[in-house]
Amino acid sequence: MSSGSEAAPKPVLGRRLFHFRSRIYLTRSAVTTASSEGVRSWVSGHTRKWLSARWADDLLRSRVAAHTSIILLIALVIVFANRSLYVIPMMDGTLARLVLLGQRVPVAPIAPPSLLATDSSLLPNVPVAQDDAILMRAAVPYTIMPAQRPRAEITTYVVKPGDTIFGIAAQFNIKPETIMWANGRFVEDNPDLLRVGQELIILPVDGVYHQVGKGDTIGKIAATFKVDPSAIIDYPLNNLDKDDPQIQVGQRLIVPGGTKPYVPRQVVAYNGPIPQNANKGSGSFGWPASGSISQGYWGRHRAIDIGSWEGAPVTAADSGFVVAAGWDSSGYGRMVLIDHGNGFQTLYAHLKVFYVKVGDSVAKGQKIGEVGATGNATGPHLHFEILQNGVQRNPFGFLP
Repeated sequence: MSSGSEAAPKPVLGRRLFHFRSRIYLTRSAVTTASSEGVRSWVSGHTRKWLSARWADDLLRSRVAAHTSIILLIALVIVFANRSLYVIPMMDGTLARLVLLGQRVPVAPIAPPSLLATDSSLLPNVPVAQDDAILMRAAVPYTIMPAQRPRAEITTYVVKPGDTIFGIAAQFNIKPETIMWANGRFVEDNPDLLRVGQELIILPVDGVYHQVGKGDTIGKIAATFKVDPSAIIDYPLNNLDKDDPQIQVGQRLIVPGGTKPYVPRQVVAYNGPIPQNANKGSGSFGWPASGSISQGYWGRHRAIDIGSWEGAPVTAADSGFVVAAGWDSSGYGRMVLIDHGNGFQTLYAHLKVFYVKVGDSVAKGQKIGEVGATGNATGPHLHFEILQNGVQRNPFGFLP
């Protein structure tokens, strides 16, 4: 066979080199793939273990939940705020905005609230429309309370539990003295002696409710209660003829602005010489009982009432000499009067019992009796007075 007919030799070495490189590449890829999977598996496993360990922490879960809730809340506010319809009034009166689906539409200026109450012309008269929404003029939430109208008639009030002359007077915007003077001598002398269900006459104005007696004239009545006669004649509820005012015995008249003089109750006390060795006061007073103030010092009650439980101890407010101890029929009930030898006297009334007698010397803070409800009293309390040279003074000015 000739050399020209022989086949060309095949590139065996090249093919072998190619296959060798292919194997190396595949081997390297397999190793790389295996390594990557191992690393990922290792990272994933350790990550799961770390998260499991961290998620077991209650504090971490609480923080994550709180932060997630706040983020969701903020997102909801942002979403719904862009879909709301509201008006922003500018207090300087410049411009208000109507916000609808993120759109800003100028509307008429809105004045401050102080102007809205007096000038309604500043409000828009025409509705403002945006798509299907209409902004109408709203009512102004501003009300001017009128002054209390004066009553034009006499009222009858029924006493309820817990009522006092002070409280009833404040309810009807009159002075407590007006109630006392309109309801007879008993209420006038005992303002703290009210009974549940008792009916009281309430005048429409401050003054005196006088029943005409024999020999009374308008001039005499006016002089007695220190007013001008025209105040009685001109008052409408008296129904008097201004040209010829005539009054009859038994007729009731309202005396606007009238007043009655205060007449203190008198206590029969020892007025002899005080022994030389009797205790004298220091001028510094202490509280005679524990409790709460149920009635203060005022024109017709020149003392203070200390509400307490029955049997609570009563002590001398200052050192002194007992000049009265016993029952008083003027309304004090069982009472004690102490002279302190320096112009001051103290009186303790409505006692359940007393432990001293006339002529005893007592020291400041010494127990002299117990709180009670004797005499004209609606409940257990101590009626306490301080007198200076015979004049009743406000105890609040002397007590610590």
